Amino acid sequence: MTTLAELPPSTMQSNADRVLVSILNWNGTADTLRCLQGIDRSQCPDLQFAVLDNGSAQDPSAQFQAQCPDVLNFRVPRNLGFAGGHNWMIKWAMQQGYGAVLILNNDCEIDVNAILALKQQLDSDPQIAVASCVIYRSGAVRRPMMVSGWIDWARQLSVRPNSPDAKPPAGEPMLLVGTALLLRCAALQTIGLLDERYFAYYEDNDLSARVAAAGLKSVYCKDSICLHHYRPLHEYSAMALYLMSRNQWLFWREHTPEACKPGMTRRLTARSLHDLALLKKNQVSRDKTQAVVAGWWDAMHGRYGAPPTKLVGPAWLHGLAMLSPYLASRLLLAPLATLRRKLGAQPRT
Repeated sequence: MTTLAELPPSTMQSNADRVLVSILNWNGTADTLRCLQGIDRSQCPDLQFAVLDNGSAQDPSAQFQAQCPDVLNFRVPRNLGFAGGHNWMIKWAMQQGYGAVLILNNDCEIDVNAILALKQQLDSDPQIAVASCVIYRSGAVRRPMMVSGWIDWARQLSVRPNSPDAKPPAGEPMLLVGTALLLRCAALQTIGLLDERYFAYYEDNDLSARVAAAGLKSVYCKDSICLHHYRPLHEYSAMALYLMSRNQWLFWREHTPEACKPGMTRRLTARSLHDLALLKKNQVSRDKTQAVVAGWWDAMHGRYGAPPTKLVGPAWLHGLAMLSPYLASRLLLAPLATLRRKLGAQPRT
């Protein structure tokens, strides 16, 4: 393992105008190589690409060196998660004097001009801490994935409109996602790095909230387009489902204003039950529904950070949650209306 302490400090002042493009690889070498090979990296000396292998089962360093010799190549012996892996790279970039870091998912399609457009947006206003591409689904039909967004405190919702022209209501922070996100290093000195308690998922919500709380700006750059692979919920891994189920509690509990907290437990529990209903409908393997329940259970006990080896909560809780998860979620959110529908009664006029 190469540690940060072993890396030589930079003497190149010119790095302040450069961007380090940080890509994590975890058992996904083919995706990472496809992402890198889709970018004409010779076009711009202001960009330095780097890959951190995040504890993959097989060391891919030789493949990266052979096929992408201009890309910096690091490896750590265990999976640090999305937050920990990118923090490792951000710390290295800060040591080397880089002005900004682009954190980029390894299953993205992006070109150099899109990255330069992000940099131009960041350079246009020193109050901008974070700039995101507008993100569309990859494939024949380009559909919006994350082209604008905000955090709805009252409903504990991450709002993701389909139009890049949509603006957050007054008082609601801009929400950016970590798919292709340009971070100003000087701003990170003020607001801190990614919160490693999340490991992965919701660390971008947390960063968005902290940027807003610091009085800095988060923006989408319409001139910067990134394509990202889309997966429906039932195709997510058990680990991802566990982390999403667990981390929503960490984020909303920690950041929601007190005036918006009444009903929060009911809403978040209903959301997990709704996810279980979707998974049940798609007849996923039992380990995935167990992971959702385990995430809820660990959140109730304040267990965060790297996920456990076994993503299993109490059997009785899993059995109870799976009895009728959709009905239970509706009863939590709208008990009277749900009961009327179930009993065949007409709503009062």
